[in-house]
Amino acid sequence: MRDTQKTIGSEVRYSGIGMFRGESAGLCFKPAPSNSGIFFIRVDLPNSPRVAAHVKRLSGDYKHICLKDAAAEVESVEHLMAALAVLGIDNIEIEMSGREVPAGDGSALLFLNLLGNAGIVEQKVERKVFIVKTPITVSSDQASITALPSEKGLVLSYTLDFNGSFAKKQNCEILFTEENFRREIVSARTFGLSSYADEFKKLGLGKGITDDNSILVHENGEMTKPISGKPVELRFPDELVRHKILDLMGDLYLSNVAIQGRIVANRSGHSLNVKMAEKIAMIAMNR
Repeated sequence: MRDTQKTIGSEVRYSGIGMFRGESAGLCFKPAPSNSGIFFIRVDLPNSPRVAAHVKRLSGDYKHICLKDAAAEVESVEHLMAALAVLGIDNIEIEMSGREVPAGDGSALLFLNLLGNAGIVEQKVERKVFIVKTPITVSSDQASITALPSEKGLVLSYTLDFNGSFAKKQNCEILFTEENFRREIVSARTFGLSSYADEFKKLGLGKGITDDNSILVHENGEMTKPISGKPVELRFPDELVRHKILDLMGDLYLSNVAIQGRIVANRSGHSLNVKMAEKIAMIAMNR
């Protein structure tokens, strides 16, 4: 049975605050026809410019994912992209009344529930699937990602390692299915290292961080709520590495293909994740 493209069944709306800039933005998710792709539409700007959710529109320094097309920019799309990937949504229009996607609780759970409530509609056109046939590797310093052939479908493996500081080494590997990701990955929240806190303040970022949408990790391994400093109750003992898999899933979906392969990531972040997405998109285009 072939895997067909999907969109949503009805419009659904949400508004909230972005984590990095602390600015409010409204979202309106709308169904889109087959082969149209995923687009953000800045309805707050003249002529409502459109920005494709694709690696060719990447912009910024990759502390969070930014997309830009001419004068229009959208930021912090990674958790939303992960939710779209989990639900297999290929075609959708996302109207935005601001530049940054709201943070929700710092995971992809909000977006998964919103889109699920809108209903998922199968379309008659076959999905674009990228099958990893030979190893593909990207690396930077001590970080690396390798894509390998897999007969199981998509398998994501991540090793988180801060060289003995901040948190103990964590590894997680998961077979990608909607059920597995709903249960094991989508609710894992974003986190930040205490060593970056001052840098963020100097850059004017992190204005939308709350005790409910992120975890602050200290060099001694302690994890606290970022505003009150109170101990944080983790959703999983290894919530940090699970969030890294969530980010990886969202970043890879910017390749605009469904991937069949085993993705092995070691200490990677957004910048390396999107380099792998760029490689996959380029190879897929030339096949």
